[in-house]
Amino acid sequence: MPYPETEAAGRGSGPRAPVSAPPAQTGSAAEQVWRTGRLPEAPRRRRRVRRVASAALTVILLAAAGVGLYLRFHHAPLQVKAVAITQRVTNGCAVDVTGRIATNGSAGTVSYQWLFKPQAQAPQPMSQSVVAGQDAVYVTVALDGQGRGSAAQTVTLQVLGPGTGTAVAHVVVSC
Repeated sequence: MPYPETEAAGRGSGPRAPVSAPPAQTGSAAEQVWRTGRLPEAPRRRRRVRRVASAALTVILLAAAGVGLYLRFHHAPLQVKAVAITQRVTNGCAVDVTGRIATNGSAGTVSYQWLFKPQAQAPQPMSQSVVAGQDAVYVTVALDGQGRGSAAQTVTLQVLGPGTGTAVAHVVVSC
């Protein structure tokens, strides 16, 4: 504690103690924690920047997570874009006809049926599962010939849902 100046000290009589400034804060953060029990405070500007950056990063991460969840769980419904007969393969007295049903790539189930003329059989509806990312479904039907000779048939692939579409092929089955 500094000594108070007296009138006598001003005249040169008696010792005079130097007035000193409060001790400078020296030492490490660990020493300061030991003495005060608290961490040293960062300058206010740094704390504000840190707080704003932390809030911005939180908002960005939440937005990215929201977009990711939306893309993961929200898909457009399955739609059929086109129907075509792509291949006819002859195997002895049989012909395999393959149709291609183009989709929009969403998951779902495509319902379809094959129609044959001049046969008068009732069509049998069928279905095929489509996984997400699958752009096309290939379906095949086998036409079996009987006896000797050849017979011409019209084969129609008809999509029943979702959406509609047809493809027609003329096939000759010969034995």
